This record gives sequence, structure tokens and C-alpha cells, in this order.
Amino acid sequence: MPRQEIWRKMYRENRYCRHLSQKELNQRIRDVFLNMLRLMPDVKIGLPPLEPEGAKAMEIWAHVLEEMALRHGPYPNGFTRDILHSEPFPDFAGEVGAKAAGVLASKGLRSGDVFVKFGKAEHMRSLVEKGSLRIQSASYYATPNHNGAIRDDELSLPLSLALSRDAIIKGVLNPQDVPDGPILQRLDVTYNAGTDYWLYCVSCAVEPRLFVDFQADSCVIIKDKDRFQHLLTLQSAAKFPDTGHRHGKAIYVDPHLPATANIDVPMSKHFRYEYQSEYRFVWRPVKPMINLLYVDLELGSLENIAELVVL
Repeated sequence: MPRQEIWRKMYRENRYCRHLSQKELNQRIRDVFLNMLRLMPDVKIGLPPLEPEGAKAMEIWAHVLEEMALRHGPYPNGFTRDILHSEPFPDFAGEVGAKAAGVLASKGLRSGDVFVKFGKAEHMRSLVEKGSLRIQSASYYATPNHNGAIRDDELSLPLSLALSRDAIIKGVLNPQDVPDGPILQRLDVTYNAGTDYWLYCVSCAVEPRLFVDFQADSCVIIKDKDRFQHLLTLQSAAKFPDTGHRHGKAIYVDPHLPATANIDVPMSKHFRYEYQSEYRFVWRPVKPMINLLYVDLELGSLENIAELVVL
């Protein structure tokens, strides 16, 4: 049996998106589709390598296609233009994407070996020369003027689950009172951070599409990750008293099929952003706070551990 058919069959056995409204399913289709796209060195749009990253993405894609087929019939029934064009589609193959693909391909870097910070040339140059950077509050990222790649509610993470009769029985104190027969119960849960906090993000991905997503004309490639982590932790200590500081790779959460119920909001993101391969530095106040202001830091010159790339 082709792998695609196996994935579709598995989905029918656990139809975890069946409770979504059509609008919610359309958004999931867009999220899955955009998350799969990669900008190749020849400036063509492609998919990630099939194993292991691409296989996971293609499996989820098969699931949303099967849900649409179960509702509307064979593809393309049910698909409308609004699904992928509800907001402007990133111009991956435009001038910025073409330059980025060529420049990054020439560096011979592998994702995971470096940190990459994307931004405007003047800010990225200042980051290399003086170690100047701005640490924003988590609440800052929810402002509506950001594009879809940046805009996110970093203070909460909602889940929406479809519970079967067996799942309900396992989670209640009175299973004998659960009615017989097929049951579909929608459960919406929102995990909250409990406070505003400060957040600085870099990417572990050497992905040219990120220039387009972040509307950047430059990036800083940080080659000594350990040294950068040390400098940022050291210089931030005085600026962030009464906070807990930690850093690590972002944990990407599928809101309809979470891997765990223990979700750490400051270190977690919706899986629609998984292609960004984010590494996060978090400073969380000991006492709950709201509407925090940004903090500017200077780490000192990074010229011996980082490289500036201007398109």
C-alpha cells in the first residue's frame, strides 16, 4: 500500500480534525501547506527532505486532505481560493528570495550548526559590530502590524481536541454515566503563560525563505553558539533582576494532536511556525507582570564569532 494511503487510513481511524468548523479546517490546511514549503538554491519552491522532517509534514498533509475528502468528496471539492489567500502569500521566488537562495547556498552551512538572526541591515550590522540587540516583551508579538510569520500570541496557546467515548471514560470520575454509542465531544483548552515575559529569538535553520518571511534584507550568522549564549546570559543578568532565565529550542505544538498535556507556554509555539526552527531565550518575571517594555543590550563585538550577510 502506498505510504499516502497508509496515512489516510490511519487518519480515518483517529479523525482528530472532525470537530473543526470549515473555517478552522481551512486555516489548518494553510498552516500545513506553508509550513512545508522550502526555497531551494535554484530559486524553485520545494519540500523538505522526505526523511524525517518531510515525512512528518507529508503525513499531516495527507490527514487534512482526507478530512476534506470525507466532508466534500474527492479533491479539489471543498477547496476555495480563500484557503491559501486569506492573507498575502509570501513572495518566495521574488527578488529577495532569489538573492537569499544564492547567498546562503554559497555559505555551505547546515541547519542546526549555527544561529541565524534576520533583520534590517542597520540593525544586523550593529549586532555584529557592537553586539547590540533588542529584547522584546512576549506581548509585543501579538500587535496586528506584524505579518503572519511574526504575529503570534506568545502569552497563550489554545488547543482544540475531539474526544471519543473511550477518551471521555478515561478522564471522568463517573464512567458508568457516559452514554453508550458514538460520542463526539469538543474540548477547547487554553494554556496561559501567567505573566508577560521577555523573549529573544534566533533561528537554527539556514533557510532562504526566512528572509522573505521576516521581510529582512540581512542576517547575522552566529557560528559559535555557545559563546553567544554565554554573552547574552552574562550581559542580561543586570538588566533582568527578579526573573528566571532559560534558553532552548522551541517546542512546536500541534493544537489538535499535542504530544503531551504538559505545555510550557514561553518555550512553545504553534506548529505552523515549525519551519522557522526557533531557538528561544526567555526571561520570566518572578511576579506576574503585564505590558513589559523592550530592553536593549550590548554584548560587545561579535565579529570573531559571527558573520554579517547583506543581500
